[in-house]
Amino acid sequence: MSRYRDGREALAADWSRRGQADLTARPYDAVTDFSTALAYGPDRAGDRFLLAKALISARRSPEAEAQLQALAAEDPANSEVNLELARIAAAEGALDNAVRYYHAAVDGVWTSNAVVSRRNARIELARVLMAHGQAVRAQGELIALIDELPEDSMLLTDIAGLLADAGATARALGLARRALAAAPADPRAATLAGELEFKSGDIPAAARDLSAAQASGTLDDDARRMLEVGRQVLALDPYTGRLNVHARAMRALRALAIARARFERCSESWIADPNIGPSLGALGMRLAAAGRRTAAALERDSDLIDEVTTVAFDVEKLPAGGCGGETVDDRALSLIGRQHASPVPGAQ
Repeated sequence: MSRYRDGREALAADWSRRGQADLTARPYDAVTDFSTALAYGPDRAGDRFLLAKALISARRSPEAEAQLQALAAEDPANSEVNLELARIAAAEGALDNAVRYYHAAVDGVWTSNAVVSRRNARIELARVLMAHGQAVRAQGELIALIDELPEDSMLLTDIAGLLADAGATARALGLARRALAAAPADPRAATLAGELEFKSGDIPAAARDLSAAQASGTLDDDARRMLEVGRQVLALDPYTGRLNVHARAMRALRALAIARARFERCSESWIADPNIGPSLGALGMRLAAAGRRTAAALERDSDLIDEVTTVAFDVEKLPAGGCGGETVDDRALSLIGRQHASPVPGAQ
């Protein structure tokens, strides 16, 4: 009897090895292999789990789910089983069930690499939630990871990107900066940090980090445009730093020239817009009056700097419409106007 049992166990092990070899490339064959292994050794729980995985790969989800449910009933804390059940539920659109199984996987028992496996399961859950439009719930899952993340730039940047996609900009920026601290030359971390800083209005930091990313890697078109705009903001803003009155006056006149060029380029399309046309004449008169101010006059009376920049900002508030969109200078001036809308004395 012992020899008989040993023979069946050997056959089960042999068919299991065949199944593991077939699992990735030939899942249909793997289903047969593991089924045969279980015919010889029906108590082999590992082969039952692998059969479920083969059934999933062979697109036989109902059979796989039945197999996994049986395993979960025997061992409710088995994280690998719960993770596969979560994936099936997610694929079927059963979000509540998917979340329940993902949490069971996160909180359960892993056979190996528990810390990494638990983290990956939570990240996978966050992606599922985002795919179902549940950004706030996804934020909660990702935020739960933050304190336990190692100082690994690639991982920190990945999680920061997910947080940004989920709308948690401040948390994302904090992680992107952690990634940069861990690897100051990492262009992915620098790019993400720069993009988030730009969107948050921290233009000096954005220009610094995007410049670093450009120096050590490549920027996509969006990031490159952010860098160009950021540099122009720093070059044009008359209210930044400790500029003397001459520098402020020259920047104000440069802003006015940009706004006048846009007004000339776009006024024909604006005048046909019923929401803009009626007030365009008054804006044109203000623009013309500001254009008669000289650098010497602005240096003598700093209130005139505010008058000139306010007119320029008001022009840049108008929509791009059908006049070719915004230039880099226009975009930069628009950002400066928004940043200084309240602090600028005399703003209208």
